[in-house]
Amino acid sequence: MAREDSHHVMLRMDVDGVTTLVTRVSHGVREIDSFLAGLMARQCALRPREFWELVDCTLDSDGWLTLVRERCEGGRNPFLGRG
Repeated sequence: MAREDSHHVMLRMDVDGVTTLVTRVSHGVREIDSFLAGLMARQCALRPREFWELVDCTLDSDGWLTLVRERCEGGRNPFLGRG
């Protein structure tokens, strides 16, 4: 996972042969509410419950990568609804 700082904290993860996942958080955000968590979950190819498991470290990086590889066939994140 790579981190880029600008007016947002950009988090990017490249999954070889699958896709690039990108999400961001504003520097001013102190708490991630359920709406923002839902957006970030979709950007990470996760369901909201899985996103919170990733945040809480009950879903490890290997488990996350497995989900991404299963879900993002052809490099497309199905949670983003782009064709």
